[in-house]
Amino acid sequence: MKKPAIIDPTIEVRIYSHAMLVPPHKVEEFDQEEETEVLYARAMELISDGKPLEGREYLEEAYDLGSFKAGKTLSYGLSTGWFGERDNKASLIILWDLVERGYPGAMNDIGFAYMYGLGLRKSKRWAIYWFEKSAKGGCPDAMGNLADIYLFSNDKYQNIERGLLYAFMGADLDNEMAMNELGLCYEDGIGVTVDYENAFKWFSKAVENKAGACAEHNLARCYRKGIGIKVDKAKAEEWDRIAAEHGYKINSKTQNYDPR
Repeated sequence: MKKPAIIDPTIEVRIYSHAMLVPPHKVEEFDQEEETEVLYARAMELISDGKPLEGREYLEEAYDLGSFKAGKTLSYGLSTGWFGERDNKASLIILWDLVERGYPGAMNDIGFAYMYGLGLRKSKRWAIYWFEKSAKGGCPDAMGNLADIYLFSNDKYQNIERGLLYAFMGADLDNEMAMNELGLCYEDGIGVTVDYENAFKWFSKAVENKAGACAEHNLARCYRKGIGIKVDKAKAEEWDRIAAEHGYKINSKTQNYDPR
């Protein structure tokens, strides 16, 4: 087995060693009334109020008391610069600790770090490896990530059958990314028979579950082109406006896309 290409050698040894171990044990959920939940709620309140450093203190306290959710959020905040400059190394150290404790959500985040080179050298192969471990542990986000890779990669990793499996599994667990991917499959006939009503249904579900700009633009296209719904130019313009506000680049090519 080829050694993974990781920038930090101390993290490299730990993640590579874990790759040789048995699947993670079952993770128990925290009681909503536990102290860690109170600390986590306070942390997120402070961060939302523009006090990220104070919020970080509460996240660290909850994490020290054993909260997987607080650790995952702390790691995310470090990697995205919530608390100052981005610190991918510190983020990965927390993720590794959570992986050692059997948390599938952290395995998904390690896969994401591999996929986009966040503190690790980009490697789709190792991203898939960690997404698969995470999905086997029941993480819906990992299922959505795997569906995206297997369905839409134009390379050796494309696997339509496996991609559809993960898309349906993720959607069943309310993963908005998987819902959007199912919409694309039904719109374009990827592994399934073209079914515009189902395409519209899944795009709508994705938007309802806050999938973001891409799903909003896909829904706009349905209204513009009459894909599974009656043509409604006003709604199409409104959803494209929302998608643009959320970062989607609207142009003549994307706006006029029609798989038919």
